[in-house]
Amino acid sequence: MENSVQNTQTFTPAKLLPFVVIALLPLLFWQTFVGLANEWSQWDQSLSHAYPLLLWFAYLLFKASPLAVHRQHIAMDMLLATALIGLSLAWFLFQLVQIKLFEQLILLPLLYLSIAWVFGFKTFWQQRFLLLLPIFTLPVWDYLTTPLVELASLVVGVMVRWMQIPALIDGSSIFIPSGHIMIADGCSGLRYLIISLAMGHAISYLNGYREKGVIICLIVAGVLGLVANWIRIFGLILVGYYTEMQSSLMSDHETFGWVIFALICFPAIYFAPVIRRVTHTHILTPSVAGWKKLVVLALLLIPGVILAFIINPSAGTKPPAYKLDADYFHQSYHPMLVQLTLPASKIQHGYQVDSARLRIDQYYPETRKERLVPYIAHQFDTEAWVIDSSKIMGAKNNQVRIDILRQKSGVRKVVQLQWFDVGGYRAPTVPKAKLLQIPALLSGNNYFSIITLQTECANNSCDDAIQKLLGINELIIN
Repeated sequence: MENSVQNTQTFTPAKLLPFVVIALLPLLFWQTFVGLANEWSQWDQSLSHAYPLLLWFAYLLFKASPLAVHRQHIAMDMLLATALIGLSLAWFLFQLVQIKLFEQLILLPLLYLSIAWVFGFKTFWQQRFLLLLPIFTLPVWDYLTTPLVELASLVVGVMVRWMQIPALIDGSSIFIPSGHIMIADGCSGLRYLIISLAMGHAISYLNGYREKGVIICLIVAGVLGLVANWIRIFGLILVGYYTEMQSSLMSDHETFGWVIFALICFPAIYFAPVIRRVTHTHILTPSVAGWKKLVVLALLLIPGVILAFIINPSAGTKPPAYKLDADYFHQSYHPMLVQLTLPASKIQHGYQVDSARLRIDQYYPETRKERLVPYIAHQFDTEAWVIDSSKIMGAKNNQVRIDILRQKSGVRKVVQLQWFDVGGYRAPTVPKAKLLQIPALLSGNNYFSIITLQTECANNSCDDAIQKLLGINELIIN
């Protein structure tokens, strides 16, 4: 049966079918959505715009409904069914080992394949620009924070030098005669970037842009969001310099930032070109077939949910003690040369090895809610220390990460050697350690250890200090 586009404005139960499809995801994968809802409720963080954006998405989807239900080849249905089951099982795996990023990110392909299953791939492709909108509500963007801080530090440093302001620029720190201005994570501009990208997407969708127009619009929106943040930081430096850090803006500059953002972005929205499209396309209105496929969709999504209900991770196993030569490793309660800001560990040991210091932090989950590998952001005070260089090196029977840390506005350097033990599997970085949770849990070795060595550089190159730590690391046996 065919109806013209003009009739789609009349409310029918078919307009609710897309929302029932979407509602299946929070209903079945509620553990993931509980975590997302908690992040969306942190109004001072990068995803504080999520709820308004989801309401906007629901409004646009309602306007676009009822969506056409297209019949497609049985091979396409089989491919979609297999992919949905596979994604459901992948969600279970990520949920089991608590890799939150992948657990949350997998919701997008689940949404897309669910729409393609119920309405047909053709309808999914027709609505691809609208379905892109929820990506701006996922915390995947948080991984841009550090690169954005580095970019902001570089750009603002150039602006400070151009204005000939007497300042020492050291990484993300700017020292002016009257004080220290730190470009911290909150100054990365991530919120401005995400919101400007979401606004650019909305403009491109409402104005009828195609692929090329959408890409250009998103690039322009992203640049404007970043520029707004750079101007905000530079403005605060000027205010701090000329008021000798006495202005109230130095402690409360949230409103100041959004005013600059509005002054830059709103004119761009007003002058964005509009492409008016007149369409006479006829669509098939959803029939009972769409509702039948909805029932099958629930069955395709449920395998991972059932496994998550049946299989619970076992309690953590206490990590083994590391064999250390008592004549060489002397137990010590002195802090590390660069104080570590790691999550509170269940077991912690400190040792003095000549002029080097060793710290072993060990974790094991006692409840299902505890992560095997805890969330690790910054391991040291970024206001006082900066990483001069970092590299992965091969050691006796594993790889280690070597960081050369330098004290800001000073010449003191400390070499840090670090590696992670995840249930007997070793990794030099946190991302690799998170992936190794899977074999660790399957093997029943549910523990996690962080081994950190530090020593002071005796010369500018730190080569001798690095070799010293590599030698000490070979003596650590578990």
